[in-house]
Amino acid sequence: LFLIPAGLAVVLLGVFLEEVGFLLRHISSSRRRRFYLWILGLYPVLALTSLIALYVPRSSSLCNFVAALYHSVTLFKFMGLITDFFGGKARMMAALAGQQVSPDPFPCCCCCCLPMVAISRSSRAWMMAAVLQLSVVRTILFFVLLVLWADEKYDYGDVDSVNPNLYVNAIVGASTFVSFYGYLLFYKATKSSLHGYGLRAKFICIILVLVLCGLQSGILETMGALEVIPCIPPLSVVTRAQLIYHYCVVVEMFCIGLYARHTFRKVEPPLEAAEGPPRMCRADKAVQTD
Repeated sequence: LFLIPAGLAVVLLGVFLEEVGFLLRHISSSRRRRFYLWILGLYPVLALTSLIALYVPRSSSLCNFVAALYHSVTLFKFMGLITDFFGGKARMMAALAGQQVSPDPFPCCCCCCLPMVAISRSSRAWMMAAVLQLSVVRTILFFVLLVLWADEKYDYGDVDSVNPNLYVNAIVGASTFVSFYGYLLFYKATKSSLHGYGLRAKFICIILVLVLCGLQSGILETMGALEVIPCIPPLSVVTRAQLIYHYCVVVEMFCIGLYARHTFRKVEPPLEAAEGPPRMCRADKAVQTD
């Protein structure tokens, strides 16, 4: 049973190497190519860190920290990729000038009472801040937990009031929701100006990892603490919760990684089209290649 995630991780690593060759052949812009490599590298990195934690359970905290750190960088790189599609911040603001975004994108319908969001430099700045705050919050929290774990003052799976797990899970959950909301607003603001770039599929690839990594660990950890997960010797409930989480991550990253391969293996409109008037750029279509 434990050979399955190892096989999936090896296949995913091979897929990433194939994607590197594709990007080197078809993406002429070195800047955009770097963005793609950072983003597509997310899936094998998370799969490999979870695979290590699966075979060496005591390394779980360290592997989670490395995965969170790489994911944080990826969030920043993806926002930079969207800006690069427009040809830079100045051209992006020129293309989005005068647009308004509804503050209640699905599934965040609870924000329906908020006014329409006008796209400006300030609104773009707080959208970016909403997305990227998760990178800072989660990296700091995971680093603190790693230090406490090294000092034997942190017990994974303990959710009583004196253990940091309860508060960390609550903070990460709230931070994930804010980041998710910022991503939805940013997507709604930019999708109409970037036809031919497969923007919806690219957002799905990132948001799925965002939600799964932000909430899945806390849910399984709480289930283990409440003894919802059965204890089957020789593994304790906490260890089983960790193994289930890392096993799920490997399988999920394999599935999302294959979807991302299909999504990012597209030749976008050339840079000249992106640098032209926004209406001209909308006429270009992506080309699926084999």
